[in-house]
Amino acid sequence: MAVVFFDMLPSALLYTSRGLACMGIGVGVLALALFDHIIMHRVSTHDSLFALGYLVMLGIALHDLPEGMAIALGSEMKARTGMVIAMGIAIHNIPEGMAIAAPLLMGGMRRLKIFNQTFLVGLITPLGTLLGCMVAASVPRFMPLLLGFASGVMIYLVIFQLWPQARGRGTKTRWWGFWAGMIVIALATFV
Repeated sequence: MAVVFFDMLPSALLYTSRGLACMGIGVGVLALALFDHIIMHRVSTHDSLFALGYLVMLGIALHDLPEGMAIALGSEMKARTGMVIAMGIAIHNIPEGMAIAAPLLMGGMRRLKIFNQTFLVGLITPLGTLLGCMVAASVPRFMPLLLGFASGVMIYLVIFQLWPQARGRGTKTRWWGFWAGMIVIALATFV
């Protein structure tokens, strides 16, 4: 939630097309709800942690694409701005990797396979940077829509998947994890 509220939504709402950002949020929530419904209802209870891991992976990949675009757009403004954005994103990608790995690990997936998959998701940010360079040159007006879409995906993921899973694992520790995540992302975003 910290990534959404400290980073993505403010970035999306900085643009003049706030309506596009809001539309992106709605489409993101609906798209992941549909994907969730299709995937989660076709897996057994044993495989639900794998399905959750893949949902988290999809959500983070969709969120990393506009982050990469933000690096490119920041660089368009000033080279140092792009570098600061890239460093902040790199720092907060660490807990994102943990969020992908945790359900897959708890589901029994091999560590090397988890590493390979999280590494591939990590490549989405540089891909987003390349795409951002193209968008900045051609149609920058779609950035609020993309950032809104990624925010909607992450909001759905946290509220309907991660938080219920955390509640089932431990009522006290989920709050510790929630606040630790908020602090880490806040430090990565504002420091």
